[in-house]
Amino acid sequence: MVEINLTIIIQVVQFLILVYLLNRLLFKPTSQTIKERQSKIEAWEEKTRTLQESARAKIASYEKQLKEARKKAQKEQKRMSIELSQQEEQKLQAVFDEAAQMLASTKQALKEETERLRQELRQQAQEMSQMLAEKVLGRKMS
Repeated sequence: MVEINLTIIIQVVQFLILVYLLNRLLFKPTSQTIKERQSKIEAWEEKTRTLQESARAKIASYEKQLKEARKKAQKEQKRMSIELSQQEEQKLQAVFDEAAQMLASTKQALKEETERLRQELRQQAQEMSQMLAEKVLGRKMS
């Protein structure tokens, strides 16, 4: 039979003190740290989404500019072809070369800018991923 005496009461009090101390010194700080890390992760995810949306918007804008440049080049080509159909074959060839060069340089400039933006986004995503990994793991990543 179990006897209730002073020893059991002292052990129950000690256990309650231990639970209280563990809660104050271990569980609450750990919980707070986890919550802080989670909020930081959410902020980084939101920043990543914002950067991705910004990059998508810029790419869409550049694609729109490319489309407009193509339309403009096509309109210019039609106008010039009507005008140049009355001129010599040499002048017609020179105008087509100029229009093609203008379109090629526009495409090249757009391609370079798009690639630069993609590289920038990749670098930022990589940096954020590394920062996230460092925060989650609690140590410096190489």
